[in-house]
Amino acid sequence: MPRSQTIAKRLVREALLLAACAVLPAAAWAAHAVPVFQVDVAGQSAPALQDAMRAALVRATGRRESANDPVFGGLVGEAAKYVQSYDRGPRGELQVIFNAAEIDKAISALDRSVWDPDRPFTLVVLYPPPDQTDQGADQAGLEQAAEQRGLPISIVPLPVTDGSGNLLPREALLEMAHRYGAEQLLIGRPPASASAPPAATAPGNAPGAAAAAPPGTLQAPAATLPPRPGSMGAWQWTLYTDFTTQTWSGPMTAGIDDTVDLLAPPAGAAAASAPGETEVEIDGVTTLADYGNIELMLGAVPGVSRADVIQVSGNSVLFELTVRGGGAAVDRALSSSPSFTRVGPGSQGGAASAAPLVYRYRPG
Repeated sequence: MPRSQTIAKRLVREALLLAACAVLPAAAWAAHAVPVFQVDVAGQSAPALQDAMRAALVRATGRRESANDPVFGGLVGEAAKYVQSYDRGPRGELQVIFNAAEIDKAISALDRSVWDPDRPFTLVVLYPPPDQTDQGADQAGLEQAAEQRGLPISIVPLPVTDGSGNLLPREALLEMAHRYGAEQLLIGRPPASASAPPAATAPGNAPGAAAAAPPGTLQAPAATLPPRPGSMGAWQWTLYTDFTTQTWSGPMTAGIDDTVDLLAPPAGAAAASAPGETEVEIDGVTTLADYGNIELMLGAVPGVSRADVIQVSGNSVLFELTVRGGGAAVDRALSSSPSFTRVGPGSQGGAASAAPLVYRYRPG
């Protein structure tokens, strides 16, 4: 790599680091480790241990179907073989601790993917807050669903609207989540809010600028929460990440389940979601804010574990990503985003077949 490009790369990365440190606390970037293989157990009998193994497999893979996946029949049947020790939980409940390394090895040998135990910490807000009589049950149900799926969450009564009842801008919501040490924000609208007046639909499935909003924007008017579906029993959930905004509706646990389905490796053979190195070239990068937004967004693509700048040339930046599913997964994610437009094979990667994916960035 030419010396001038190496220096440019170093300067850009140092500037990005300084800008990020000035805006967000270090906790915003820390994933939370989930005790995947420490499971409540009804006793030490074979059936109790088998049920605990099923629960551990759901957490380990992130897939609900793992509890009854025939390929795991041997693991479930021999659950006692993987017991490492027993312990007591915070309420005195009996817990079994399985041998994580051995089960991970067994899952891989069966050609199934393991979800990294360091997972995005998710802030959950219910708006409007449920009635006092329902609040405890709602919170317990969500916490149980998150524990079963292996998603670290915290349910917090944060103000997500302005004085007029309008939902705060996406950037302000993400800033608030980051300041609380969370990597993403999940807002749930309970069925009781069906009596609220109809509201304009908030932008969905459309990532905006991921940089933190400047002081004062927390009170800026924005789109209101989207109207609920017709079913009186359906919740509506909206997930905000640095890459995208997704909306789901369904029973109370739909927000948790669909968030995990988005983050965990896809169901099926491990080969299809094996980590791979992929180069992505982004054109139209003209400001430091662009650099910061793009790096945040690429790092927040589901399955991406690393996003590094490796080359800078004019208004073009070449990133190297480590991502589950390789280039095909990145292409699917970026092609569905209004912030990126596919413009063809890259020019910095040599032969066309080895060239990186190339996208043009559209800020805002």
